[in-house]
Amino acid sequence: MASYDPFTRGTHPVGVRSETWLDAERNRELSVEIWYPATDKYAGADVDPARQDTYQGVWTTGETSEPPMMKQAAVRDAEPAALPGKFVLLSHGYAGHRREASYLCTHLASHGYVVASADHLGSTSWEIDARMNSGEPVDMAVLRHQLGVDRLGDVPFLVAEATRRKYASDGPVGVVGISLGGFTAMIAPAVEPRVKATIPLCPAGGPSPIYPRDNEFSRLITFAWPDDTSCLQGVADRDSWLPLYGQLDMFSRIKNKKRMVILQNADHNHFCDDLDIAHSWFKDLTLANADFMGTEETDWPAIARAIRPLEELTPAAPTYELWRGVCVAHLDAVLGGSSDAARLLDGDLTSVAASFGARIVTFSG
Repeated sequence: MASYDPFTRGTHPVGVRSETWLDAERNRELSVEIWYPATDKYAGADVDPARQDTYQGVWTTGETSEPPMMKQAAVRDAEPAALPGKFVLLSHGYAGHRREASYLCTHLASHGYVVASADHLGSTSWEIDARMNSGEPVDMAVLRHQLGVDRLGDVPFLVAEATRRKYASDGPVGVVGISLGGFTAMIAPAVEPRVKATIPLCPAGGPSPIYPRDNEFSRLITFAWPDDTSCLQGVADRDSWLPLYGQLDMFSRIKNKKRMVILQNADHNHFCDDLDIAHSWFKDLTLANADFMGTEETDWPAIARAIRPLEELTPAAPTYELWRGVCVAHLDAVLGGSSDAARLLDGDLTSVAASFGARIVTFSG
């Protein structure tokens, strides 16, 4: 019998589709990407570059005026296997987009999960770009509060709509989020009691140099989670926007079963697709924020200087292998009740990560 291995791609071929989900109560229309296990006739097609889904990228490197065409390891509109399946929400970050972690979403789907990721209105990359280029003044405290409130409503709507569309059963679900999406994963168990496994990756909401005087996100977070909710918090030790001291502060406030995994020699976008593009774009955005937000509250140029070249940081391959594996293991342990997954997480995870080139520190509470 094969040993448990959440780091290797799963046995299911993966399909992907795009839909529009309307929250009529809030008059909020969300573009949603759904990854899911496909039927066996697509075996191998999802990992074949000639047959994979291709889409227009969003982020640029600063060296190109147009974002490149991107691929994801899934077949567009493939026939799904039996649904509903084990269900997970993926939440993107500030100035992000629904496909920013396809490396993770396609991997989860290959392990039997249905994953839905929405473009959160108000905080997508193109909306932030338009706001920054408008020349209109922005009260960032008001904006941050509104972005947080919007996500408080997005989580229960997306879970309910996924259930109505039969992507999810009426059982427990998981939430994974990056940056502002990590904030979403932090608030999710309090606003949607079906969330039993939450994975905030570099979550916003703790002390940080990007909002040293006030933190509207922190005030919106409540850790009054259901007792059976379990959290895995993934962080980067050299995160320029949301540094380790703020991540530890938030971790200390979680009252439920919890685990932290710290990827060493990594920065804020070591959770996103196409790390070379994502990291370069991240530094460009940091510098642009000095003009957009000013430097009275936040020293954006100093933060930009702290962002090291990617050549000095952990490369993409071990980064992605780490987050794929630990996310699957956490979801398998909590949502699937897998004792093998629990043993892996409780065991020598540091040595497992080192075997493929990721240096980590991990502890639980």
